[in-house]
Amino acid sequence: MTAKEDDERPDGDTRERLPLGELRPDDRGQDEVRENLEESIGRGEPRPLTREEREAAARDPARAKTVYAPASERVPKPPLPEDEKLIEQRKDDAT
Repeated sequence: MTAKEDDERPDGDTRERLPLGELRPDDRGQDEVRENLEESIGRGEPRPLTREEREAAARDPARAKTVYAPASERVPKPPLPEDEKLIEQRKDDAT
């Protein structure tokens, strides 16, 4: 049954259309895996990863180790051209 059919399915007793995603009493418990997943998401538990996400996680090289240069080797970098405009503007505003 597609989502569109589920949306347009009449209720057995009243023949009214049910809201999207709502189940009739006789439909409850039919898809236990989906119901358990939806309940766990409602409790704030993480959802299971998809196959593509698991494969991507397996290929992820992780974070590179941070390396710091000794203080004697550190050299300040010149500002970017756009940053220079901001620095100069602040100097002008301060005077």
